[in-house]
Amino acid sequence: KDLIQWSGHPQLQEKLPGFKIRMGFGLHFGWAVESAIGSLLKIDASYLSPHVNLAARLETATKEYGVDILISEDTYVLLSEFVQRMCRVVDRVTFKGTSRPMLLYTFDVPFTGTVEDADEFDAGSIRNPRTPVGAFYRECQPKLTTDFRKTFNVAVNAYLGGDDGKEADWSMCLRALKRCLLLKEGDGPTIAIMKYIESRGFKVGTGQCIQ
Repeated sequence: KDLIQWSGHPQLQEKLPGFKIRMGFGLHFGWAVESAIGSLLKIDASYLSPHVNLAARLETATKEYGVDILISEDTYVLLSEFVQRMCRVVDRVTFKGTSRPMLLYTFDVPFTGTVEDADEFDAGSIRNPRTPVGAFYRECQPKLTTDFRKTFNVAVNAYLGGDDGKEADWSMCLRALKRCLLLKEGDGPTIAIMKYIESRGFKVGTGQCIQ
C-alpha cells in the first residue's frame, strides 16, 4: 500500500507521468548450492544453480507475458489439485541452454494495484495468520469469468497442438484469442501469444525460446 501511494506522489508523477510500480515473480523448483561469496571486506550469501537462473528468466518473462507471476511446469506439478485449477497455462517454451520444452503457468492475481484494493486486502481475513489456508485461496481466486477461461483454454490447446505440436491449429487459436480480448481487454498472455504467432508469419512452430 505504501509503495502504491508513493508511486502516485504528485512530484514523481510530474517528472514521470503515468509511473506505476509493478512487481514480477518467477517460481521454479530445483536444487541449488548456498554459499558465501566475496572477500574479507565484503561477503554475500548467494545461491548457485541453473534452476536459480531459470527462476530469474521466468521473472524477466513476466514482462513479456504481462503477468505478475510465472510458474514453471516443475513447480506446477507440486501444487495441490485445488491450486492447479486456479492457474492457467500460458505457453510452452524452451529456455536457452536447455533442450526440454516446459509449460508455463500463471496465477491471475485478483488485485488491481490501487490504494482502494490494498485497503480491501488489509481489511480481509486473509491477513489473519489464523485464517485457514482454504479460506486464503478462496479469497484470492482469480477473477476470470467462466467464458473467458473456456475460450482461453480452447486458444491455448489449438496453439500448443498436443505434446508434440503436430495438432496445432493457429487459425482456430487466433479466433479464440480475439474473443478473449473482447472478454478481458488487455490480457497479457493473450497478447503475447498473438505477437508470437505474428512474428512467425502465422506458420505453426513448437513454442518460444526464452533467452
